[in-house]
Parts: sequence; C-alpha cells; structure tokens
Amino acid sequence: MYRQSTPFTRYLLHIAVAVILIPFILLIMGYLAWIIGIEPLFRLDVRLQSLIFPISGDTLYRLLPAALLITTLGSFWITLLAALASALWFWIRRRNKFIAVSILVSFAAMWLLNLAVKALLQRDRPSLQHLTEAAGYSFPSGHAMIAMGFYGLLFAIWTIHNRIRGRSVVFPLLTGALLILLIGLSRIYLGVHYPSDVAGGYIAGALWLCFTLPPMYAWIKNSRDPGK
Repeated sequence: MYRQSTPFTRYLLHIAVAVILIPFILLIMGYLAWIIGIEPLFRLDVRLQSLIFPISGDTLYRLLPAALLITTLGSFWITLLAALASALWFWIRRRNKFIAVSILVSFAAMWLLNLAVKALLQRDRPSLQHLTEAAGYSFPSGHAMIAMGFYGLLFAIWTIHNRIRGRSVVFPLLTGALLILLIGLSRIYLGVHYPSDVAGGYIAGALWLCFTLPPMYAWIKNSRDPGK
C-alpha cells in the first residue's frame, strides 16, 4: 500500500506543478514573440504553411480525405471515447486504477489547459480557406496538444510495460511518434492552424509528459505485477 501511495502522491504534486507551469511557459512564449516582433514569426508561419497547405487540383490536395481522417483522431469526441475506453480497460481488465485515473486526468488537463491559454492569448486562426470546421482561437493547437499529452501518454504506458517485460520498445515509440506528427501536420494542411500553433501544442504536451511520466513509471516498476 505504501509503495503505491507514494508515487501517487508524487504524481499529484507533479500535476499541480504542470498545471501552473505549462500555461506560464506558453504565455512567456507569446510575450517573447510580441517582444521580438509578430511580423517575422508570421512570415515564417506563412512560408512553412505554404509548403503544406494544398491548392485545389494539385497533388497535395489528393491527401485531403486522409488528412480529414487523421485530424478526426485528435478531435474532442474521439479522444474522449479513447480516454474512456482505455481507462475502463485498465480499471476493469488490468485492475490498475492508478493508470486508469492518470489517463482521464491527462485527457481533461490537455483540453482544459488548451482552452485557458487560448482564451488568454486570443490568436486568430489563419486567414486561409479552412478545409475543415474549426472554432475558437488558434494558439496553441488543441489537436497537437492532445496528441502529445494524451496519445503520447498511452504510447508511453505501452512502452513502459514492454521495457519492464523485456520486450522491444521500438514499435510503440515509432507508432506513437508517427501518430502525433501526422495529427499536427493535418492541422496545418487543413489551414486551421499555423505551424507555431502546432509547435506550441507539442511543447505543452511534452511538458505534461515530462512531469507526469516519472511517477507513473515508478509506480508501474514498483508494482508486484506490472501487467495488472
């Protein structure tokens, strides 16, 4: 009982720090961009976006169905279903309440922190023709943030279990990295986010993982049966 409660207490502390630090860092990024000058950043964003955003009739435009499918994986309702299904599986099948709760917390934290930072910075979305529906402000990308902070957590759990059991970690790492990358690129491709929006979402999600994964790894490693 003691071995389980100590990592959980540490996990709660790490969450508290992350909830404070992530918005602070994103706000600092916005403030630095304002000091340096919005125009240089905007020109860089537009230049990078022009490499990805498709024009009707060109080769890139043929990827639109795939981009719409990929971006759906980062939507609120799909990630909500993924969070509930994963949490139930760990809670009931694996009898691992710690991981089940961690999954739900990561899902909720990513979306709530994203909404909070967007409301504070209020960056408008690109003026390009949006190839999918998008509401609210632009920075940071919620899809990129949930991809890194939530899906990244799921693949990290898979990786941790494989490592503890002596299995290869290459497949979960590569699969997770590819999914995260594609979701972020899909938002730029569809014209609903600047590249810097996606980068900000990735940074926020990565910070969340940096804070929450160490106590989770310690809990799984110290468990008598990591598979349960």
